[in-house]
Amino acid sequence: PVSDAAAAEHGETIAVRPMFGLFPASRLEPYRTGIGRTGRGGNLAFRLVARSRSARAAWFGVRKLSAALPVARLLRAVRRRTESARTTWHSRAFKAAVSRTVLRRLPIRRGTVVFESHLGKQYSDSPRAIYEHLRATGVPMRPVWSYAGLSADGFPVEARLVRRDSWAYYRALAQAEFWIDNQGFPAEAVKRPGTTYIQTWHGSAFKRMGLHEPSMQLAPRAARARLARMVDRFDCFLVRSEHDVHTLAQGLGVRAELLPVGYPRNDALVTGGNPAKLDQMRRELGLTDGRRALLYAPTFRPGPGGRAQPLQLPFDPERFVRELGHKYRLLVRAHYLSAQPGLTTPCGTILDVSEFDDVTSLLLVSDALITDYSSIMFDFALLDRPMVFHAPDLENYARDRGSYFDLAERAPGPLTEDEDGLLETLAALEEQVEGYRPQRRRFVEDFGEFDSGTAAKAVAERFFAPGLRRG
Repeated sequence: PVSDAAAAEHGETIAVRPMFGLFPASRLEPYRTGIGRTGRGGNLAFRLVARSRSARAAWFGVRKLSAALPVARLLRAVRRRTESARTTWHSRAFKAAVSRTVLRRLPIRRGTVVFESHLGKQYSDSPRAIYEHLRATGVPMRPVWSYAGLSADGFPVEARLVRRDSWAYYRALAQAEFWIDNQGFPAEAVKRPGTTYIQTWHGSAFKRMGLHEPSMQLAPRAARARLARMVDRFDCFLVRSEHDVHTLAQGLGVRAELLPVGYPRNDALVTGGNPAKLDQMRRELGLTDGRRALLYAPTFRPGPGGRAQPLQLPFDPERFVRELGHKYRLLVRAHYLSAQPGLTTPCGTILDVSEFDDVTSLLLVSDALITDYSSIMFDFALLDRPMVFHAPDLENYARDRGSYFDLAERAPGPLTEDEDGLLETLAALEEQVEGYRPQRRRFVEDFGEFDSGTAAKAVAERFFAPGLRRG
């Protein structure tokens, strides 16, 4: 904002030393852009300028030289070729070609494990649980974590960190003995015969997946073939119930070994987690004033072009604070594909927790869950705590996306369709603790039968214990 651009109005500049010395410029000068008719508004921008005598002389010579027609043509040609080479170098297609022809010939580094969660967006979920179990039990490994974006904040500093889609990332994948992720490594990454791919996935399915989706059934053959190529790289696919076997595994077309051990991320839900860590988290979130914690965690809704729409609260925040703020605190967690506006209210009655990667800990500190069709319902059921399903678009959602079962028949908690119904249900939430216990127990039997609290240990024993025996 221009209010931050006082330097531009006062003519302040910053001395710089560009990459090529003082040849192009010697000062960084601020200025304003997009100023309105009233002289207000706009943004702060910067430009390099030549202020010193040597810089001005050099810049004058460059302009004269570049004005000559042959030189100008040469400079344009060099610039075009440079930009083209840079674009090619960073393209996925080029990296895929190099992976197939060069990187796949590099020696596999025994003990190297590449971990990734939600396309590199988080240090979380079952890959994190497996990683922390391997470290805690002293399994010798060379861990590599991928991260998306410009910052690796929040990722383990003791591991090697590589940016997703970088050259270092593709080389790490090419030389790894193990790949562990919960969604899918890039299609361009070549998995070698000496690499074992452990796919943990990221949730049981209510909505139809993969080849079972209506959109995929109508998709071009090339799209289905691409899905098959990605899935055929799996060597192991974790499942937490027979429901997963007949829905997720079949929908994705998994032909790998199905490991019926549950999800490593859910081990803490079964065992109760680390009490000291959970107490610290409660203090960080301000959950110490006696009010019960409600977690609102819906799935994403696709908008125009298939992009996820921003999360919207299903009720008026002021009304929630007025009617229920004395007894509840609402923790709002957006789906990782959805944008979240950063909701806050006085006294922390409504708190945005979307930045917390560790969803399992959020579940453990929550007294009840509000969701819709998110797979988080299957995980939270393990805690045997109240759940409310706010699904005003259930009929349309099930028709357009398709579902594997009738949520109205099997939901282990009440369904609501509007703001009044949701707030009335929350006001009488205590009645659900016992009232829906049989439904919750049956829900766990149907969708979490393999979750016994030992999934990470089972993965370690299945794939890493033989390595320890080899020494």
